[in-house]
Amino acid sequence: MKKTIGLLMALLLLAGVLSACGSKESSGDEKSGDGDKKQTISLAVWGSSPAETEGLEKTVASFEKKTGIDVNIEVITDNFQDAITARFAAKNPPDVFYLEAFVAPKFIDSGVLLDISGEIENQDDFYQPLLNAFKDKDGKLYAVPKDYSTLATYVNTDLLEKAGYSIEDVPSDWEGLVQFAKELQPKLDEGVAAMIFDKSMARHLSAMLATGLNPITEDGKADFTSSEKTLEYFQSLVDGQDGGYILNPQMDMGMDSAGAAFGSNKAVIMIEGNWVLSALKNEYPDVHYKILPSPTVNGQNQTMIFTVGYAIAKDSKHKDAAIEFVKYMTGEGQQQWSELSGTFPTRQSVAEAMKLAENEELKAHIEGASYGTPWTSGIYLPVISAAFDNHFQAALNGDVSLKDAMKAAEDEANAEIERQQ
Repeated sequence: MKKTIGLLMALLLLAGVLSACGSKESSGDEKSGDGDKKQTISLAVWGSSPAETEGLEKTVASFEKKTGIDVNIEVITDNFQDAITARFAAKNPPDVFYLEAFVAPKFIDSGVLLDISGEIENQDDFYQPLLNAFKDKDGKLYAVPKDYSTLATYVNTDLLEKAGYSIEDVPSDWEGLVQFAKELQPKLDEGVAAMIFDKSMARHLSAMLATGLNPITEDGKADFTSSEKTLEYFQSLVDGQDGGYILNPQMDMGMDSAGAAFGSNKAVIMIEGNWVLSALKNEYPDVHYKILPSPTVNGQNQTMIFTVGYAIAKDSKHKDAAIEFVKYMTGEGQQQWSELSGTFPTRQSVAEAMKLAENEELKAHIEGASYGTPWTSGIYLPVISAAFDNHFQAALNGDVSLKDAMKAAEDEANAEIERQQ
């Protein structure tokens, strides 16, 4: 296995560069004639944890040993999406690369990805929300999810019991949880928050959908104002912050992250992703906690899913080898990758083989993969989410009312979308 570690600087690209790089008319059945000679494919990834790096290298080595195909791993350490976009613009894309669900619609719409709908076996075995994150509106598949994370409710049991409660007292619904946090706060030591929250839209899209609002309309525009239930949901966060019982770790507590606040016994409840588990175990081994599912909203199970897939460049000169690699990494090799990297497998059969649902610490995260909402929704989601984040911040700061903030966010996003069209 060859490994290249490089720093690719961010490039200022002209608008629409992706759409200039390829046509959507090419079929996924098109393959290159790889012949019998030894093949080498390039795989572009971003830098990750030591465990994930080891997991990738060892699983790739297993693939190389089985197939005789060499894989050249290119680690892009800065501005990954810009670097990949630049590679396509220069007509020198990697054969295979990591594709985040958040930006997948833009790459799919540009026509630069290989349609692999007919190449991936036993697609029903994947958690369907993960697979759907990489499909176009016609159901064609352009990437295969390699792993994922979900949100769940973490509860510090020591702080909870000190305040006179047990884990059974923690409500499973959002409205109940907010009220519980309000009642809990006066019983906590100074400097300890009943609940902490993340203010970005990426953490709340599933709740928005559960309250009856899709913030991205059918014509791709932003909508933050048409649902009173959605406004009530976000108002509960504003009120909680004003009341001191739902705080943002960075804004209100001077902490680096939610995991740091929770691990330092500065918060009783947080809704976070499984990425905090490593830090809780290694950096905060004395904190005791239970993990519950994300709270229901409007009576519906909901959580966010963050997933990354393997995509293949349509213009790859080694399509057969690239397809074989993706099939291996998301099929036969997935259990090895998951066990070594500590990430969650995207195939249900692998999760069952690893007995993940029997692990009380992971159960809530794993179950969320079957009903959660992937962080992806059309080509203008980056524009829409950026506008939301900016203006929701203003509401949290008390600069404007929530309704005015959401109307401003909606107007800003739609003006930018119109400019880009």
